[in-house]
Amino acid sequence: MTEIYLLYEISIWCVQSITLLILGCLVGSLIKLADDISDKNLRINRLFAIPFGIIYGSLMGYMMIADIDAALIFGGISLGCLVSGKINSNGHYFGLAAILAIVFFNGIKLSPLVFMIAAFAFFDEMGEIIKISSMHLVFKYRLFLKIGLFLLFILDLIGFNGVLLLFAFDFAYILTGRLDSRLVHEI
Repeated sequence: MTEIYLLYEISIWCVQSITLLILGCLVGSLIKLADDISDKNLRINRLFAIPFGIIYGSLMGYMMIADIDAALIFGGISLGCLVSGKINSNGHYFGLAAILAIVFFNGIKLSPLVFMIAAFAFFDEMGEIIKISSMHLVFKYRLFLKIGLFLLFILDLIGFNGVLLLFAFDFAYILTGRLDSRLVHEI
């Protein structure tokens, strides 16, 4: 009986992890699309960033109520981007509104750990403002958040799903950015 229960628990964890990976990739892509529609000349009306913002915000909000690691990571990233001024377009305003609506309607209370993750995300965004040549690679690859979350994982403050979620999100964000860059050059 215990073997069956163990298999059941493992299968639940696998389904949750795969779902987080897929949604993390989708959120990363949608954020980058909303960002690029607003900031780059994609020849797409900037109003199209709004539905992308609502969708990614809704997905992030859902993930935040479904998984504690997602709540910590996305709460921290959202707060860090807000403080650094990276939430600066209609698409992102609507995305943030969707996140806040879902989180507040579900009564989520975020851990103080969110502020530490927000600080990591904030430092990642400072690469465009602070020009330190020896820190170029750290800012280029946004290593503050990655290293910070890895340390929090080592200290057992976040779970493995949180690390997977960040890398899925970041992978999709970078990939979408590269595809958008090609699209800009082809238009």
